[in-house]
Amino acid sequence: MNPHPGTSKPLRVWVAETPGGLCADLVPLLGEAGCTVQCVATDDAPLPAVRVGDCDVLVLGIELPGPQALERLRRFESGRLSRQVPVIVVANRAELEYELPDAFDFLTLPVDARRLLAGVRRAASVARIEEQRLPPLEALDLILFQNYLVQHSGLHFDQRNLRILQHGLTRRMRALGLSSYRAYFDYLESFGEARQELKKLLGLLTVGETYFFRYLAHFEALRHQVLPELIARNRARRTLRLWSAGCSTGEEPYSLGILLRAHFPELREWDVRILATDINHQALNKARRGVYGSRSLRVTDPALISTWFEQRGSEYLLDESIRALVDFRYLNLQTGSYPDPGAGIADFDIIFCRNVLIYFRQATSRKVVEGLARSLAPGGSLFLGHAETLINLSRQFERASHERSFFYRLPAAPPTLEAPPRPPEPPVAPQTLPEVARARTTEADAPPAPARDAEQLYAEGQEAFNREDFAGARACFEKILAVDEQHPGAWVGSGFVHANRGAIEQARTCCEHALAADDLHAPAYFLKGLLLELEGHWLEAREEYRKALLIDMDFIMPRFHLGGIHERLGQGADARRELRNSVRLLERLPNEALVPLSGGLTREVFLEVCRDQLNQLPSS
Repeated sequence: MNPHPGTSKPLRVWVAETPGGLCADLVPLLGEAGCTVQCVATDDAPLPAVRVGDCDVLVLGIELPGPQALERLRRFESGRLSRQVPVIVVANRAELEYELPDAFDFLTLPVDARRLLAGVRRAASVARIEEQRLPPLEALDLILFQNYLVQHSGLHFDQRNLRILQHGLTRRMRALGLSSYRAYFDYLESFGEARQELKKLLGLLTVGETYFFRYLAHFEALRHQVLPELIARNRARRTLRLWSAGCSTGEEPYSLGILLRAHFPELREWDVRILATDINHQALNKARRGVYGSRSLRVTDPALISTWFEQRGSEYLLDESIRALVDFRYLNLQTGSYPDPGAGIADFDIIFCRNVLIYFRQATSRKVVEGLARSLAPGGSLFLGHAETLINLSRQFERASHERSFFYRLPAAPPTLEAPPRPPEPPVAPQTLPEVARARTTEADAPPAPARDAEQLYAEGQEAFNREDFAGARACFEKILAVDEQHPGAWVGSGFVHANRGAIEQARTCCEHALAADDLHAPAYFLKGLLLELEGHWLEAREEYRKALLIDMDFIMPRFHLGGIHERLGQGADARRELRNSVRLLERLPNEALVPLSGGLTREVFLEVCRDQLNQLPSS
């Protein structure tokens, strides 16, 4: 093996020993290749500190189960190892590959000697990881990745979710020691399948925060309407089939399982199966373990927590009877085959596919919805995210509703060929502002609501918006505006509801009403800036965020977004300053506090986001 590039010194490789004796195989192999090899952490000793200059490559042995392996996993996941030297992981569990996206390479036992030697050679030849300075993604490189990801996964990235793409790319580039997006694109094309690089990247692009019983109104519709009807319809054959498509870390399918067990005890005698699929192997592995933190249970009924979870320190282990209901599998909705009766992907009574279509272009979404429709049994129900609709995608479904939520349902029997096509379904966007105005009462019709009642309604509307009950939030804000047209908070709240559903013009009108009522209302300037940013008007958005901060210097959200705009404009020092200020303000908040106007993110989650953004920025 060639010596370290630019020197006559041999490569220095550390091998972290395992109980199974990893060093006995690898030390001679690497020594014969011309490396200077040191076996570390023998006899169950902890892994020593790894610093720049100690070695050129670390071969990290992880042998599960065992406390030694868990300690190494914790250290690796904290980033303390990969920030110092390239790390090649050798493990006895293949599924760990997608849990460790910061690894330079991942091998399973028995070790492929040729691949290990090639990996050590490549790892030692790349620039030091801590020296990487990764610029923002440029337009031409963005087009390359957009086309590749659409072709191979169906995921579409544009200005709405560009930050997610940038984060995933830079994290894999740092792990591989690649300093240009074009170099990583070449690597992705070469090793997308051979080394599962595409799946590793997708694992970083599709993990989103989720929690048990998210969109509680959907679960209420299931409990009180959909499931009772299904139980009556399927009573003769006593089967029930559910599919959580895009299940992430498992909270959604497990919520379905808890709902079935808690409220429909007669189903214990039925053949009940829940399929849960995702393209993120790391998320699927976490889901199978069934261990969650308190944040995942933040809207769950305490009675359900005490019944179906066992608390172990700060974590909660889901009951085995619920875990046994769910079958987790890998499936790419864009490239996978469904329905597939042979694989059990067919004849579902209920499909949840929430917040998945937002990643796809319309043509891909249409294809996915067609496959979901063919995978449903007649009369089956399809649940989408609140910001998603079947308008312009499919006319096969009937729109159904239950109190604060809606869903889609196939006809109980397929229509005949002679049947005329159904007219397009009505839009699901909220009422336009003129309609809201017409619905208001006059002072003669109803007395103004007391200020105390208005503020209580406003707080309830904010709370509903944070838990993604957008219909409930809109109702609260409209009640306020019906009697007080000068309430800026209610106008801004209505604007956020509209913006969340893509009704930008309606949101902008709400913003204008808020500023007309109070031209010193900081959230209105933040909303105005956010709408401009969504349309790509960065300079104009920057000015609106600055106005919000002039009024309220402790307003976290415009400061965070201002940092993002500075980053895109290449103003690294300004971006770092705003993110640091965001962290400082977040650290003042109490634990588990929700960040105002963040969409329901907790202080802990937002701190992690800000610190991650800071780590990606070049140091000044």
